[in-house]
Parts: sequence; C-alpha cells; structure tokens
Amino acid sequence: MYLLTSSYNDATLNIIKRYILRIQKNRIMEICFITTYWKKAGGGVAVYVSSLVESLENSKDHIIVFFREGQDDKNYKIKGNKFVFAARVLSNLIKIRPEVIHSHGAWYCLLPGVVLKKFYKTKVIHTFHTSPKDEKIPLIGKIFLQYLIYNCDVVTFVSRNLKKEYEKFWGLKFRKYEITYPGVKKINVTREELENFKEKFQLQERRPILLMQGFTAHRLKAQSAKLAILALKKLRHTYPRIVLVMTRNGRYLDELKTFAKYEGVLDAVTFTGDLENPFVALEACDIYMHISLGEGLGIELIEAMSVGKPVVATNVGGIPEVIYNFQNGLLISPEVQEIVEAVNYILKNTNIVHKLTDNGKKIVEKKFNWSLTKDQILKLYS
Repeated sequence: MYLLTSSYNDATLNIIKRYILRIQKNRIMEICFITTYWKKAGGGVAVYVSSLVESLENSKDHIIVFFREGQDDKNYKIKGNKFVFAARVLSNLIKIRPEVIHSHGAWYCLLPGVVLKKFYKTKVIHTFHTSPKDEKIPLIGKIFLQYLIYNCDVVTFVSRNLKKEYEKFWGLKFRKYEITYPGVKKINVTREELENFKEKFQLQERRPILLMQGFTAHRLKAQSAKLAILALKKLRHTYPRIVLVMTRNGRYLDELKTFAKYEGVLDAVTFTGDLENPFVALEACDIYMHISLGEGLGIELIEAMSVGKPVVATNVGGIPEVIYNFQNGLLISPEVQEIVEAVNYILKNTNIVHKLTDNGKKIVEKKFNWSLTKDQILKLYS
C-alpha cells in the first residue's frame, strides 16, 4: 500500500481523498435502531431516540426502528417478553442486514445486534441512558452484559458521569466509548394551548407554579418526588396558593397521590398524566424542579433551560454537567430544607433569575443541540 500511494504527489492524494469522502457522504446506509421506548411512550429515552432519528432522517440514510413501548405506524412495534423481543428483532435484522445497528438501554436491545455481527459485517453502537444506581445485577448478568459490550464497535453515554456509574456499580469496562449529549427539540406553544392547560388543571389563580416532568414512572424518581412533596408542605406556609405540577401517567402515580394525601397537601399537587406537548407545562410554570436521587442526565432539564425557566436541581448523576451552580441554575443536595431554601431564593431574587435563565439558554445552544450530536453520531456510523 505504501509503494502504491508514495508514487502520487500530495495534490493527487488530496483529490483522491476528497473523491472518497464524497462517495462516503452520498452513500445510503441502512441503519436500524432498537429501543424499548419510542414515540408516545413518554420519558427521556423516548425523547432522545426519537429526536436523534428525526435529525438523522434529514440525511439520505434509510432508518428503521424496532421498539417495545410507544406508537408509530411507520416503524415496527415488537410484542412479547424481553427474550421474544430480542428473537423477533434478530429475525428481522437477518432479512435487512443493516450496515449499522444502534441500540439503546437494555441488554435485550443490544443482543440482536451482537448476534448479527457474528455472521454479517455490521457496525454495532449501543447507548446507555439511565443510572444503574438503583438496580442490582447478578454475576452471570454482569458477565453476559460485559460480553455484549466488548462486541460493540462503540458504546456511548448521555453523560460522563453515567459511564463512571456503570463502572462503579456494575463493574463494567468499556474499550471504546463517547459521550453523546442530547439536544432539544422545542415545540411551540400557542396562547390558546397555554390557557386551556391552566383552565383544565385549575392553575389560573395558583402561584408560584412548580413543575416536575416525568417523575411518576420509575422508583428512584418517585422517591425523589416525595422529597419535593415534603418541601411543598413547608413552602405552602409562606405561599398559600403554591402548586406542584407533576406530569406523566407512570406506575408510581397512585403511590405519589397517596403520599401527598397522607402529608395533607393533595390539594396543592396537580397530576396531569401524559402530555402530548411537555412545553405547555413548561410555559405555565414559574420554577422547574429536577429533584432526583439518580440521573443519567435529565433531558427535561435542558428543555426547561431552553425556554428560559429557572431551574432547581440536585447535585447527582450527570446533572452537574448541565447545571453550574448559580450560573444557570441552583444545584442542591436531595434534602427537603435545601429544596425549600432554593425555591425561596429564586422567588425573592428576581434580578439573579434573569442571569440564570439567560445563561441557561446560551449553554443549551452551545452544548446541547441535535445538530452537534447528529454529526458526532454519523462519524461513529461511518
């Protein structure tokens, strides 16, 4: 190879390189996404994957998505338990023989791609989204997952801290990895939508409005939400018309309602269920709170910053990669009294709030946008 290329001068080599790059750029790739959560499933993983796919669809590549939860007539919902899901996805992959498989989250999403790679020339990329802090994995499970990971071309994480957590809590090792931050896909909110939302949930006369998005679906987040409810109990002595809005119709919704009733603040907590447009709730709120005990990153945080809302968040997981204390939000420990003090600080220091929200918008534009992530991902694919 050296003898062949050394006979060319630099100008000729540059022409050849540009020609090869042009071919690669115009070549259509067959890309398969495999995920548990997809459109209309709710949660940060569904938002991340669907937004990434949408940004990639502007390219010439052909994308197919296999998913377990959600709704989408244009792609493929695979029914069955985890093992059946993996087997059925693999069966489809054998027919398609994609050049790239990008799986997300669970082992049963990664397994089909690793198996296919053993027989066909396929690039496998896997993305981790959620913190393993609350989950235990048996030794056999760890060995199996490590095998799958070693057979990936690249493993990506939505935050730097998330990689550290998988190494710390599950003892996993990663040979090649990258951090692929999420972006924001803002959805415009009309005045009519905003007013209808406030009327539906009787928020017209409530102030301040605190918001937490998606904290009813997972156990660790539900435990976090209880801290916010306890803080609300203290705050309502100072702000009688205060309300805490919680979105998503998750499995821990009834448990949180019961907890709020037991603490005597059910009348001050509004549970909206699933929202088609989460930006309506963001536009309605005065403060966005991300009180979490464990977090991959928190895409809801970025969405709140993008529309100029002041943010109170806990100093856990990947959140400090988004929020810089007293620069674009307030970082606190997951303690009730600290939540109370942070909310009080924002409500009593409106001049500081403008600085926090302006900086928040700038950081989102600079660091968290799908254009950057799309280019990063396409490099991994090629």
